[in-house]
Amino acid sequence: MRKEVKIFLESDLLERYLIGETSYEEEIRVEHFLDTEIEVQTVYKELQDNLEFYAKAYAVEAPKSVKSDILKAISEENTEVTMASSAKKSIPWYFVAACVTTFLFGATTITLWKQNKLLSNEKNTVASQIENLKKDILSTNSKLENIKSKYAVLNDPETRKYVITGNERAKNLKSVAYINPKERMTAINIVSMPDLPEDKEFKMWAEVNGEMVSLGVLEKADRKLMSLPFQDNASKYKITIGAKGNDSFAAIDSEVANIDLELIKEENEE
Repeated sequence: MRKEVKIFLESDLLERYLIGETSYEEEIRVEHFLDTEIEVQTVYKELQDNLEFYAKAYAVEAPKSVKSDILKAISEENTEVTMASSAKKSIPWYFVAACVTTFLFGATTITLWKQNKLLSNEKNTVASQIENLKKDILSTNSKLENIKSKYAVLNDPETRKYVITGNERAKNLKSVAYINPKERMTAINIVSMPDLPEDKEFKMWAEVNGEMVSLGVLEKADRKLMSLPFQDNASKYKITIGAKGNDSFAAIDSEVANIDLELIKEENEE
């Protein structure tokens, strides 16, 4: 379906043309589409069928005595001469009444159909808004539960807190690491971080049995808590500056901060 036809069908021109509420210019446009576009012809036919079905559904059967009364009145009606040069038949009152009734019935039917369509559209809009609101509530509740879970672990007595500061290569680097072996949680809160060239990034590593395991890239998070993969039996945590996309442990001169868990453990025992 062409874009122009789609835009036309999404407007209300076709419905207003069906019930006679279009201007002369709008009628010309609608009739052009009806003459040239099969999709428009199909939709217009469906609208006509729907309107006819709606009218029949709300139709009121006339009393059986009306027909006999009309036939009787017709048989008794006499013609009158209204002008000297020609004679014209007078219009019976019941014919006028029937026309007015038909007109009023048609207008009422169209009004009811338009109101029904409007209510149906409003109902769909409200239902869609309610569904989106439900999704937002579920998403918000999930985020709140996640935050509550994180901060509950931070307050756990088993959680160890380590303040990390950068060396000469990253003087402005300040962060706090949280490690909880019981809950298997590692998290870091970046307090401040110096700017790096576009091709460089901060990375965090865990030393496990002499090997360095990548825990991911550290980013400025506006003082938000950042979760990191937990590593069993980690003896050290290090922060380095390395090239973006490089997952291999960088040289020793790239290290800007570290946490020696074994040394801290020994100092606590003393």
